[in-house]
Amino acid sequence: MDVQAVEQVLRKQGCALTPQRRAVLRFLDGNLEHPSAGQVFDAVTAALPSTSRPVSSRATIYNTLALLEQIGAVRVLRGTDGEMRYDPNTTPHHHRCCDVCGRLEDVPAEAVTLLLDGRPAVGEVRFTGRCPACTTA
Repeated sequence: MDVQAVEQVLRKQGCALTPQRRAVLRFLDGNLEHPSAGQVFDAVTAALPSTSRPVSSRATIYNTLALLEQIGAVRVLRGTDGEMRYDPNTTPHHHRCCDVCGRLEDVPAEAVTLLLDGRPAVGEVRFTGRCPACTTA
């Protein structure tokens, strides 16, 4: 995620760059964990403790995530628990999802060749199985 580019898009759309929105962008920048909205909220609350007081702060975080999805700055995935997860890596890639702990990992697009009716195809694949940590546990 290019935070400056995202901020520029938000400004062009007339969106205020509040401390909460900036904290969301900072938290997501380079984040490979595919956090849930609750995890983003917890991280922003820890970074900006005053955000835990106003009733609207949770809504602000959720609305910011929806806005980032709308402008293409994040991709939204559903975890094995059904919870929505946020991926700031918007380049073409696939995902591996652990069916034990729910961890989502990026799989480079180049690592997978997709064929549809024997011809190369473009798409996203989600692999399920056990992550390395759960395999050894």
